[in-house]
Amino acid sequence: MSTSHDHPHETIFAQRPILTGVAIGLASLAPHAFLAPQASLGFAALLIALIAGVYFGFAVISGSFRDQFVEFGVATLFAVAGLLGLLQWPVLVPLAYFGHAAWDFAHHNRARLSLVSIPQWYVPWCAIIDVILGTGLLMIWRHKGLV
Repeated sequence: MSTSHDHPHETIFAQRPILTGVAIGLASLAPHAFLAPQASLGFAALLIALIAGVYFGFAVISGSFRDQFVEFGVATLFAVAGLLGLLQWPVLVPLAYFGHAAWDFAHHNRARLSLVSIPQWYVPWCAIIDVILGTGLLMIWRHKGLV
């Protein structure tokens, strides 16, 4: 097991991706229990667009035009899913979170897809957050009558 002394610039997120992913996922979900249904929907739709944009940031860092094109396009699809969920089909927003978890796993080295390179800890970290949000939103919104 490596320690922070082995990698002095490694963040707690990189050192403990599962634990911090669960913590961030639950912290991101918590406000939805208290927000009015439409406010919760708006917040969740905005957050999926922001989350999806992170991969575009990785692509910009890589410098590859192809990676930037792919990741911007995919981020745009998630933003559109959030907007369509906000305007017409609320269930589309939690489904977009599950879709983003699949996109996370597509970036894993073992998938052998030609996608932008990301830190390996980021895959489980982000996927956990996505699944917690998707599942939690479905449960909360069902209780509130939104879906």
